[in-house]
Amino acid sequence: MEVKPNLNWLEKKLELLQSFDGSLLGYVNSSTGVTQLASKLGICSSQILKLDANENFFVDSSFLKGVFLEVIKNVDLRFYDSNAMVELKTALGKYVGVPSECVVACSGSEQLIDFIIQLFLEKGDEAISISPSFFMYKKRVELSGAKLVSVPLRDDLSIDVDDVLKKVTNKTKLIFVCSPNNPTGNQFDWAAIEALANASSAVVLVDEAYVEFGTYSVCPLAINKKNIVVVRTFSKAFGLAGLRFGYATAHKDFASVLSETLPYTVSTLTARYVQRLLDNIEVVQRWTNLVNTERERLLSKLRVINGIKVLDSKANFVTFKTNKNTEEVYRELLDKGIIIKNLGELPVIGHCLRVTIGLPNMNDRFLKAMPEILV
Repeated sequence: MEVKPNLNWLEKKLELLQSFDGSLLGYVNSSTGVTQLASKLGICSSQILKLDANENFFVDSSFLKGVFLEVIKNVDLRFYDSNAMVELKTALGKYVGVPSECVVACSGSEQLIDFIIQLFLEKGDEAISISPSFFMYKKRVELSGAKLVSVPLRDDLSIDVDDVLKKVTNKTKLIFVCSPNNPTGNQFDWAAIEALANASSAVVLVDEAYVEFGTYSVCPLAINKKNIVVVRTFSKAFGLAGLRFGYATAHKDFASVLSETLPYTVSTLTARYVQRLLDNIEVVQRWTNLVNTERERLLSKLRVINGIKVLDSKANFVTFKTNKNTEEVYRELLDKGIIIKNLGELPVIGHCLRVTIGLPNMNDRFLKAMPEILV
Protein backbone atom coordinates (compact mmCIF):
# COMPACT_ATOMS: atom_id res chain seq x y z
CA MET A 1 0.00 0.00 0.00
CA GLU A 2 1.32 3.42 -0.96
CA VAL A 3 1.95 5.67 2.02
CA LYS A 4 1.38 9.35 1.36
CA PRO A 5 3.80 11.49 3.37
CA ASN A 6 2.27 14.04 5.71
CA LEU A 7 3.97 17.36 5.11
CA ASN A 8 1.98 19.31 7.68
CA TRP A 9 5.10 19.69 9.82
CA LEU A 10 6.97 21.24 6.90
CA GLU A 11 4.16 23.66 6.12
CA LYS A 12 4.03 24.75 9.76
CA LYS A 13 7.80 25.20 9.86
CA LEU A 14 7.82 27.28 6.69
CA GLU A 15 4.97 29.38 8.05
CA LEU A 16 7.00 30.01 11.22
CA LEU A 17 10.12 30.93 9.27
CA GLN A 18 8.14 33.23 7.02
CA SER A 19 6.82 35.11 10.05
CA PHE A 20 10.38 36.12 10.95
CA ASP A 21 10.52 39.06 8.57
CA GLY A 22 13.78 40.99 8.80
CA SER A 23 12.09 44.29 8.14
CA LEU A 24 10.55 46.69 10.61
CA LEU A 25 8.19 49.63 10.14
CA GLY A 26 8.64 51.16 6.69
CA TYR A 27 12.15 49.79 6.25
CA VAL A 28 13.55 50.20 2.71
CA ASN A 29 16.24 47.53 2.82
CA SER A 30 17.48 46.70 -0.67
CA SER A 31 18.76 48.14 -3.88
CA THR A 32 15.30 47.34 -5.28
CA GLY A 33 13.71 49.56 -2.62
CA VAL A 34 16.10 52.38 -3.46
CA THR A 35 15.34 52.01 -7.17
CA GLN A 36 11.58 52.03 -6.51
CA LEU A 37 11.85 55.14 -4.32
CA ALA A 38 13.95 56.93 -6.93
CA SER A 39 11.42 56.01 -9.62
CA LYS A 40 8.56 57.26 -7.46
CA LEU A 41 10.33 60.59 -6.88
CA GLY A 42 11.44 60.89 -10.49
CA ILE A 43 15.14 61.11 -9.62
CA CYS A 44 18.25 58.96 -10.14
CA SER A 45 19.05 56.22 -7.62
CA SER A 46 22.33 57.98 -6.90
CA GLN A 47 20.33 60.90 -5.50
CA ILE A 48 18.76 58.71 -2.81
CA LEU A 49 20.44 59.20 0.56
CA LYS A 50 20.47 55.80 2.30
CA LEU A 51 21.28 56.21 5.98
CA ASP A 52 19.49 53.21 7.47
CA ALA A 53 21.97 50.29 7.53
CA ASN A 54 24.85 51.56 9.71
CA GLU A 55 27.35 51.21 6.89
CA ASN A 56 30.68 53.05 7.02
CA PHE A 57 30.86 55.75 4.36
CA PHE A 58 34.26 56.94 5.55
CA VAL A 59 36.03 53.77 4.40
CA ASP A 60 38.14 54.24 1.28
CA SER A 61 36.71 51.69 -1.10
CA SER A 62 39.65 52.00 -3.50
CA PHE A 63 41.99 51.13 -0.63
CA LEU A 64 39.94 48.03 0.21
CA LYS A 65 39.93 46.94 -3.43
CA GLY A 66 43.66 47.57 -3.75
CA VAL A 67 44.43 45.38 -0.74
CA PHE A 68 42.09 42.70 -2.09
CA LEU A 69 43.79 42.62 -5.49
CA GLU A 70 47.17 42.46 -3.81
CA VAL A 71 46.07 39.50 -1.67
CA ILE A 72 44.36 37.53 -4.43
CA LYS A 73 47.53 37.62 -6.53
CA ASN A 74 49.33 35.72 -3.79
CA VAL A 75 46.63 33.18 -2.90
CA ASP A 76 46.40 29.91 -4.81
CA LEU A 77 42.72 29.02 -4.51
CA ARG A 78 43.35 25.41 -5.53
CA PHE A 79 44.94 24.50 -2.20
CA TYR A 80 44.21 24.56 1.51
CA ASP A 81 46.44 26.93 3.46
CA SER A 82 46.94 25.45 6.92
CA ASN A 83 48.81 28.50 8.14
CA ALA A 84 46.20 31.07 7.11
CA MET A 85 43.91 30.58 10.11
CA VAL A 86 46.79 30.32 12.57
CA GLU A 87 48.27 33.59 11.38
CA LEU A 88 44.84 35.25 11.26
CA LYS A 89 44.13 34.37 14.90
CA THR A 90 47.54 35.70 15.89
CA ALA A 91 46.82 39.00 14.11
CA LEU A 92 43.33 39.28 15.63
CA GLY A 93 44.67 38.49 19.09
CA LYS A 94 47.29 41.21 18.76
CA TYR A 95 44.62 43.66 17.58
CA VAL A 96 42.26 43.11 20.55
CA GLY A 97 44.93 42.34 23.15
CA VAL A 98 44.29 38.65 23.82
CA PRO A 99 46.27 35.42 23.19
CA SER A 100 45.60 33.81 19.80
CA GLU A 101 44.19 30.68 21.46
CA CYS A 102 41.36 32.84 22.76
CA VAL A 103 40.23 33.83 19.25
CA VAL A 104 37.61 32.18 17.02
CA ALA A 105 37.02 33.30 13.41
CA CYS A 106 33.82 32.90 11.43
CA SER A 107 32.04 34.14 8.30
CA GLY A 108 30.09 36.94 9.94
CA SER A 109 29.24 37.77 13.55
CA GLU A 110 25.55 36.94 13.06
CA GLN A 111 26.51 33.43 11.96
CA LEU A 112 28.67 33.14 15.05
CA ILE A 113 25.84 34.32 17.30
CA ASP A 114 23.47 31.88 15.60
CA PHE A 115 25.96 29.06 16.08
CA ILE A 116 26.39 29.81 19.79
CA ILE A 117 22.61 29.78 20.14
CA GLN A 118 22.50 26.37 18.45
CA LEU A 119 25.23 25.05 20.74
CA PHE A 120 23.75 26.17 24.05
CA LEU A 121 19.99 26.41 23.59
CA GLU A 122 17.57 23.52 23.28
CA LYS A 123 13.81 23.39 23.18
CA GLY A 124 12.46 24.59 26.52
CA ASP A 125 15.59 26.56 27.43
CA GLU A 126 15.62 30.30 28.03
CA ALA A 127 17.83 33.23 27.08
CA ILE A 128 17.77 36.76 28.45
CA SER A 129 18.33 39.99 26.56
CA ILE A 130 18.40 43.60 27.63
CA SER A 131 15.64 45.61 25.97
CA PRO A 132 15.61 47.40 23.64
CA SER A 133 18.41 45.67 21.77
CA PHE A 134 19.27 43.93 18.49
CA PHE A 135 16.10 42.29 17.15
CA MET A 136 17.92 39.26 15.71
CA TYR A 137 18.49 37.67 19.14
CA LYS A 138 14.78 37.05 19.64
CA LYS A 139 14.31 35.57 16.19
CA ARG A 140 17.21 33.15 16.46
CA VAL A 141 16.39 32.09 20.01
CA GLU A 142 12.77 31.32 19.14
CA LEU A 143 13.79 29.38 16.01
CA SER A 144 15.85 27.13 18.29
CA GLY A 145 12.70 26.31 20.26
CA ALA A 146 13.82 28.34 23.27
CA LYS A 147 12.29 31.43 24.86
CA LEU A 148 13.77 34.92 25.02
CA VAL A 149 13.10 36.87 28.21
CA SER A 150 13.47 40.63 27.81
CA VAL A 151 14.65 42.81 30.69
CA PRO A 152 14.20 46.59 30.18
CA LEU A 153 17.14 48.90 30.62
CA ARG A 154 16.90 51.52 33.34
CA ASP A 155 15.67 54.98 32.41
CA ASP A 156 19.30 56.10 32.13
CA LEU A 157 19.81 53.17 29.69
CA SER A 158 22.15 51.28 32.02
CA ILE A 159 21.73 47.55 32.70
CA ASP A 160 19.58 46.70 35.70
CA VAL A 161 21.80 43.83 36.84
CA ASP A 162 19.56 42.89 39.76
CA ASP A 163 16.51 42.73 37.51
CA VAL A 164 18.34 40.55 34.97
CA LEU A 165 19.50 38.16 37.69
CA LYS A 166 15.95 37.92 39.07
CA LYS A 167 14.92 36.51 35.69
CA VAL A 168 17.66 33.86 35.67
CA THR A 169 16.39 30.31 36.26
CA ASN A 170 17.87 26.85 35.80
CA LYS A 171 16.58 27.07 32.22
CA THR A 172 18.65 30.20 31.44
CA LYS A 173 21.59 29.29 29.21
CA LEU A 174 22.42 32.59 27.47
CA ILE A 175 22.41 36.30 28.37
CA PHE A 176 22.79 38.81 25.51
CA VAL A 177 24.47 42.18 26.02
CA CYS A 178 24.98 44.37 22.95
CA SER A 179 27.62 47.05 23.70
CA PRO A 180 27.54 49.64 22.23
CA ASN A 181 23.88 48.79 22.12
CA ASN A 182 21.82 48.84 18.95
CA PRO A 183 19.60 50.89 18.95
CA THR A 184 20.36 53.01 22.05
CA GLY A 185 24.01 53.59 21.09
CA ASN A 186 25.42 53.48 24.63
CA GLN A 187 28.21 51.30 25.99
CA PHE A 188 27.93 49.24 29.18
CA ASP A 189 30.43 49.06 32.04
CA TRP A 190 32.56 45.96 32.48
CA ALA A 191 31.37 45.82 36.10
CA ALA A 192 27.79 45.11 34.97
CA ILE A 193 28.86 42.42 32.50
CA GLU A 194 31.17 40.80 35.03
CA ALA A 195 28.40 40.81 37.65
CA LEU A 196 26.10 38.90 35.29
CA ALA A 197 28.78 36.30 34.65
CA ASN A 198 29.72 35.94 38.32
CA ALA A 199 26.15 35.52 39.57
CA SER A 200 24.88 33.04 36.96
CA SER A 201 25.99 29.91 35.15
CA ALA A 202 24.64 31.22 31.83
CA VAL A 203 26.92 32.16 28.96
CA VAL A 204 27.08 35.94 28.70
CA LEU A 205 27.34 36.86 25.02
CA VAL A 206 28.66 40.40 24.54
CA ASP A 207 28.02 41.73 21.04
CA GLU A 208 30.66 44.37 20.24
CA ALA A 209 29.73 44.99 16.61
CA TYR A 210 30.15 48.77 17.07
CA VAL A 211 32.94 48.76 19.64
CA GLU A 212 35.56 50.50 17.48
CA PHE A 213 33.37 53.62 17.65
CA GLY A 214 33.21 53.38 21.45
CA THR A 215 35.76 54.04 24.17
CA TYR A 216 36.78 50.56 25.28
CA SER A 217 36.43 46.82 24.66
CA VAL A 218 35.89 44.12 27.28
CA CYS A 219 37.86 41.50 25.31
CA PRO A 220 41.05 41.55 27.45
CA LEU A 221 39.02 41.17 30.66
CA ALA A 222 36.42 38.72 29.35
CA ILE A 223 38.93 35.97 28.49
CA ASN A 224 39.48 35.47 32.23
CA LYS A 225 35.85 34.41 32.67
CA LYS A 226 34.84 30.93 31.51
CA ASN A 227 31.26 31.94 30.72
CA ILE A 228 31.74 35.13 28.66
CA VAL A 229 32.14 35.25 24.89
CA VAL A 230 32.64 38.53 23.01
CA VAL A 231 31.51 38.65 19.37
CA ARG A 232 32.85 41.24 16.92
CA THR A 233 32.61 42.05 13.21
CA PHE A 234 34.50 43.68 10.34
CA SER A 235 31.27 44.99 8.78
CA LYS A 236 31.23 48.32 10.60
CA ALA A 237 34.58 49.98 11.38
CA PHE A 238 36.44 48.08 8.65
CA GLY A 239 33.69 48.69 6.08
CA LEU A 240 33.44 45.05 5.01
CA ALA A 241 29.65 44.68 5.12
CA GLY A 242 29.81 42.90 1.76
CA LEU A 243 32.49 40.41 2.82
CA ARG A 244 30.95 38.89 5.97
CA PHE A 245 33.71 38.29 8.48
CA GLY A 246 33.31 38.04 12.22
CA TYR A 247 35.20 36.68 15.18
CA ALA A 248 34.91 36.02 18.89
CA THR A 249 37.17 36.11 21.91
CA ALA A 250 36.67 33.91 24.95
CA HIS A 251 38.47 31.91 27.63
CA LYS A 252 40.88 29.55 25.91
CA ASP A 253 38.81 26.46 26.82
CA PHE A 254 35.62 28.03 25.45
CA ALA A 255 37.40 29.29 22.34
CA SER A 256 38.94 25.87 21.70
CA VAL A 257 35.52 24.20 21.63
CA LEU A 258 34.11 26.86 19.31
CA SER A 259 37.09 26.58 16.97
CA GLU A 260 36.82 22.81 16.77
CA THR A 261 33.11 22.95 15.96
CA LEU A 262 33.58 25.78 13.42
CA PRO A 263 36.70 24.55 11.57
CA TYR A 264 36.10 25.61 7.96
CA THR A 265 33.94 28.73 7.93
CA VAL A 266 36.57 31.23 6.75
CA SER A 267 38.17 30.97 3.32
CA THR A 268 41.92 31.34 2.81
CA LEU A 269 41.27 34.44 0.74
CA THR A 270 39.23 36.09 3.49
CA ALA A 271 41.74 35.10 6.17
CA ARG A 272 44.65 36.58 4.24
CA TYR A 273 42.67 39.68 3.35
CA VAL A 274 41.65 40.39 6.95
CA GLN A 275 45.21 39.79 8.10
CA ARG A 276 46.49 42.30 5.54
CA LEU A 277 43.97 44.92 6.73
CA LEU A 278 45.15 44.41 10.28
CA ASP A 279 48.67 45.13 9.03
CA ASN A 280 47.26 48.53 8.01
CA ILE A 281 45.27 49.13 11.18
CA GLU A 282 46.29 52.79 11.37
CA VAL A 283 44.31 53.39 8.15
CA VAL A 284 41.19 51.80 9.67
CA GLN A 285 41.62 53.81 12.86
CA ARG A 286 41.76 56.98 10.77
CA TRP A 287 38.37 56.09 9.25
CA THR A 288 36.96 55.40 12.71
CA ASN A 289 38.19 58.74 14.03
CA LEU A 290 36.49 60.50 11.11
CA VAL A 291 33.21 58.74 11.90
CA ASN A 292 33.42 59.71 15.57
CA THR A 293 34.24 63.33 14.77
CA GLU A 294 31.29 63.57 12.40
CA ARG A 295 29.04 61.81 14.90
CA GLU A 296 29.77 64.47 17.50
CA ARG A 297 29.01 67.20 14.96
CA LEU A 298 25.72 65.53 14.01
CA LEU A 299 24.76 65.09 17.65
CA SER A 300 25.41 68.76 18.43
CA LYS A 301 23.44 69.93 15.37
CA LEU A 302 20.47 67.69 16.12
CA ARG A 303 20.30 68.80 19.74
CA VAL A 304 19.52 72.40 18.78
CA ILE A 305 16.64 71.49 16.46
CA ASN A 306 13.26 72.07 18.10
CA GLY A 307 11.17 68.93 18.46
CA ILE A 308 14.06 66.44 18.65
CA LYS A 309 15.42 64.53 21.64
CA VAL A 310 18.73 62.79 20.87
CA LEU A 311 20.25 59.79 22.60
CA ASP A 312 24.00 59.93 23.11
CA SER A 313 25.91 57.47 20.93
CA LYS A 314 29.13 55.47 20.97
CA ALA A 315 28.31 53.83 17.65
CA ASN A 316 28.19 54.91 13.99
CA PHE A 317 24.53 55.87 14.27
CA VAL A 318 22.35 58.25 16.23
CA THR A 319 18.92 57.38 17.62
CA PHE A 320 16.45 60.16 18.28
CA LYS A 321 12.84 60.94 19.18
CA THR A 322 10.61 63.59 17.64
CA ASN A 323 7.61 65.50 18.92
CA LYS A 324 5.96 64.72 15.60
CA ASN A 325 4.72 61.19 14.81
CA THR A 326 7.81 59.18 13.84
CA GLU A 327 6.05 57.39 11.00
CA GLU A 328 5.15 60.76 9.48
CA VAL A 329 8.73 62.00 9.87
CA TYR A 330 10.04 58.82 8.28
CA ARG A 331 7.64 59.12 5.32
CA GLU A 332 8.36 62.81 4.79
CA LEU A 333 12.08 62.07 4.74
CA LEU A 334 11.39 59.40 2.09
CA ASP A 335 9.60 62.07 0.06
CA LYS A 336 12.87 64.02 0.16
CA GLY A 337 14.83 60.96 -0.97
CA ILE A 338 16.31 60.29 2.48
CA ILE A 339 16.08 56.81 4.00
CA ILE A 340 16.67 56.33 7.72
CA LYS A 341 15.50 53.57 10.08
CA ASN A 342 12.06 53.77 11.65
CA LEU A 343 12.46 51.77 14.86
CA GLY A 344 8.81 52.01 15.81
CA GLU A 345 7.85 51.96 19.49
CA LEU A 346 10.54 50.43 21.70
CA PRO A 347 10.65 49.64 25.42
CA VAL A 348 12.06 52.41 27.65
CA ILE A 349 12.79 54.87 24.79
CA GLY A 350 9.43 54.87 23.00
CA HIS A 351 8.93 55.79 19.33
CA CYS A 352 12.33 56.39 17.76
CA LEU A 353 14.20 56.90 14.50
CA ARG A 354 17.82 55.97 13.79
CA VAL A 355 20.20 57.58 11.31
CA THR A 356 23.59 56.30 10.19
CA ILE A 357 26.54 58.68 10.43
CA GLY A 358 27.09 59.70 6.81
CA LEU A 359 29.71 61.90 5.20
CA PRO A 360 29.43 65.61 6.11
CA ASN A 361 27.51 66.51 2.94
CA MET A 362 25.09 63.62 3.57
CA ASN A 363 24.49 64.71 7.14
CA ASP A 364 24.02 68.32 6.05
CA ARG A 365 21.25 67.25 3.70
CA PHE A 366 19.58 65.27 6.48
CA LEU A 367 20.01 68.16 8.94
CA LYS A 368 18.50 70.62 6.48
CA ALA A 369 15.45 68.38 6.00
CA MET A 370 14.64 67.83 9.68
CA PRO A 371 13.53 71.41 10.64
CA GLU A 372 11.49 71.59 7.44
CA ILE A 373 9.62 68.42 8.44
CA LEU A 374 9.16 69.30 12.12
CA VAL A 375 7.60 72.76 11.58
